[in-house]
Amino acid sequence: MGRFFNTIMYLANLLMAFLLLLSFILPYLPPSRFPTISMLSLLVPFLILINIIFALYWAFQLRRRFFISAFVIVASYFYFNAFYKISAEGNPADYKNTLTVMSYNVRLFNSYEKKPLENGSKTMKAYFEAENPDVVCFQEYYKPNKVDFSAYPYRYEHFKTPKSKLGNAIFSKYPLINKGAFDFKDTGNNTIYADVIKGKDTLRIYSAHLQSIGILPEVQFLQDTDNSWLRKKFTNAFAKQQNQINSIQNHKAKSKYPVIICGDFNNTPFSYTYRTMKGDMKDAFRERGNGLGTTFLFDRFPLRIDYILVSENLDVISFKTLKNTFSDHYAIRTTLGW
Repeated sequence: MGRFFNTIMYLANLLMAFLLLLSFILPYLPPSRFPTISMLSLLVPFLILINIIFALYWAFQLRRRFFISAFVIVASYFYFNAFYKISAEGNPADYKNTLTVMSYNVRLFNSYEKKPLENGSKTMKAYFEAENPDVVCFQEYYKPNKVDFSAYPYRYEHFKTPKSKLGNAIFSKYPLINKGAFDFKDTGNNTIYADVIKGKDTLRIYSAHLQSIGILPEVQFLQDTDNSWLRKKFTNAFAKQQNQINSIQNHKAKSKYPVIICGDFNNTPFSYTYRTMKGDMKDAFRERGNGLGTTFLFDRFPLRIDYILVSENLDVISFKTLKNTFSDHYAIRTTLGW
């Protein structure tokens, strides 16, 4: 019985190792052309975990099969440029200029949850007092909120229609000019941008909220839902993300200023969405982050779907994930220097 069970485990191990290796090509496959296989990008964190479990299983038995999963885990770590980071902070005193930027999907400030605005207001007040960001990018921003934003005299709040309550916002301690928005078609998601002026310097900031998948983040929901319907939801969302990124990238290419892209990409670092959006920019988490960089929990399973990307000529001094939240997302904050 033990030998038969190990044979089954070995075959399952080979399959999981193969799927993890297959994920190496995902960042290069446009979802519009490869809709089904692009869904695998969301499963990469699970595949990594499963292969770790297999490696431990064989190591406990002192079997050479341990090297199957050990190899693909190590290869994944270097190929995806590390999904776990240990970093030290830089020194702001080394730079003539610094800017602290926060990005936060606030889930309408919890307005339709059991503890609505009061809980959100308290958490945001604590964030502002402790983190003191210079610029804050809000996704799923809710117009009739009660949060004290008096420290931010310069604001750009954008809603698709005059009657909309859900939108996107950039709040700043420094002047904002050249403001605008991408109102993507057939979706509630959008992206906004503004140029922030600090002293003699100007930087372009985008607050991006890419296409949502539109499902409950629960394993039970996935198990109880028709597979064809789920596949359609995922593939449509990823295809829309591809089009949205193209719009942002074309606009970004015309900017004569250093660029900061903040936001909820609704996809993992193993995806075409992330690779295309990042391009030659720096990922603030990869530069100065610590741990897994989790920003969203899918039924308690950690995922990183919120990012701050910056131009090559900006240095990342520090990065922090703020896990005290009223939202289903964690806020992220970085300090940049130049």
